[in-house]
Amino acid sequence: MNTPKKEDTAPAQNAKRAPKDIYAMRKRKKRRKVLRQSIWMLLLAVTILVLYQRRDSWLPTLETIGLRHQNHRQGDGDEETNGNFPIYIFGDNDYQLAELSGRLLVLSDSYLYIYTTDGSLSAARQHTYGNAMMQTAGEYVMLYESGGTHFRLENAVKTRFEKTLPDPIIFGRVSPSGLTAIVTGSDACACKLYVYNLKGQQIYERSCVERLTEITFMPDDSGCCAASISAANGGLKSVLHGYSFTEKTDLWTSEPLDTLAISVYNTNEGNLFVLGDTMCCFMTANGLLLSSYQYPDELAEGSFAGNTAAVLLNDAERRTESLVIMDGSADRPMIWPFEKNIKDIAVLPESGSVLVQFRNVFKTVQADSLTAAVTPVSDNYDGFLRIGQYLFLRGYNYIDVQEYEAS
Repeated sequence: MNTPKKEDTAPAQNAKRAPKDIYAMRKRKKRRKVLRQSIWMLLLAVTILVLYQRRDSWLPTLETIGLRHQNHRQGDGDEETNGNFPIYIFGDNDYQLAELSGRLLVLSDSYLYIYTTDGSLSAARQHTYGNAMMQTAGEYVMLYESGGTHFRLENAVKTRFEKTLPDPIIFGRVSPSGLTAIVTGSDACACKLYVYNLKGQQIYERSCVERLTEITFMPDDSGCCAASISAANGGLKSVLHGYSFTEKTDLWTSEPLDTLAISVYNTNEGNLFVLGDTMCCFMTANGLLLSSYQYPDELAEGSFAGNTAAVLLNDAERRTESLVIMDGSADRPMIWPFEKNIKDIAVLPESGSVLVQFRNVFKTVQADSLTAAVTPVSDNYDGFLRIGQYLFLRGYNYIDVQEYEAS
C-alpha cells in the first residue's frame, strides 16, 4: 500500500481547516456586533435614566415651548428691573406662594417651582399630590397631600425625604431646623401626631384623645405647642397643650379659650400668640393667658411676626374694614378704620409695621401712625408676598414684581 507523502496531505488538511476558520471568524464578528449593540443599549438606558431623574429641570421648559407670554409690568416696564417677570402659571390659578431662604416658591397642582428674586427658575420638582399644601420655615419646605397619605421635605437643593402614612393627613408643619410634624386621622383615637427629624426618622408618635387644629414647634425643637378643639355649651373652645418629644404626658395644658384656634406663633419675647376665629390672645410659654382681644366684627385675615399681630376685621353691614395692630399685648390695640378695599396685609418683622395692599396702592401702617403711600399697584392683583425689597404680586394666573421702599 502506498503511503501518501507528507507534502501531499497538507493541502487536504488546510482544506478541512478553512471552513472552520471562516466559521470562527464569523462567530467572532457576530460576538463583536452583539457586544457593540449591548454597549449602545446600555448607554441609551443610562441616558434615559439620567433624563428621567432630572425630568423636573427640563419638563417644565418643554411644556411651555411655543406659549406666547404677554407683558404685565409695573412702573416704567424696565426689563432690567423686572427681570424674567411676569411668571405665568399655566393651567392652575389656585397656586400658592411662599418664601424659602430669600427665594420665591410657587406650588401648582403638579409642580413645585423655585425661583430667584429676578424670576430665574432654579428648580422645578414634580409632585402627584391631590390637594397639595405647602409649609415653609427657614431653609425647608414641606409638601403634603391634604386628605391623602403622602408628604415630603424639600430644600433649595433637593428632596430630603418622602413618606407614606397609613392614615389620611389632616395638616402638617415644619420647623426652621427641618423637623416635620404630621397630624393624621385615626380609627383608634381622635388623631395621631408624628414627628420626623431631618433624615426622615420618626422621633415621636402620639395618639391624641383631643382633635388637634394647629401645631407650632418650641424654639429649641424639644417639643411643640398644639391646639385642640372641642364643643361646649353650643360653641367651640380651644385648649393649648405643651408636648415634649421625650415624654408621653402633657408638659402643661391651658384653660379653654372661647375661640377656634387658627394659628399659634412663638413671639420674640418667648411667649405665644394665638389667632382665633372670634378672638386673639397673648399667652406665656406654658399656656397662661396674658391678654386677649375679642373681635367686634368678622375676621377677614390675620398676620403675625416678631411681637406684632395684625388682624383685619370686616363689617359687612357698614361695608367697612378695620385694621387692628397689637404690639406684644392685646390690652392696647390700635385700630385703623378703612373703606372696604383692602386686598391683603402682612406684618414686617424688622419694624413691626403692617404693609397693607389697597386696590391701587400700598401703605405702611404702624401702631401710632399711617405713613405715605408707596409704589402704586394695579387692581389686577389679589395678594402679595414680600421678600426683601421686592413685592411679588399675585395675579389670576401670573406673578409680577415691583420694588418696595417703606416711606
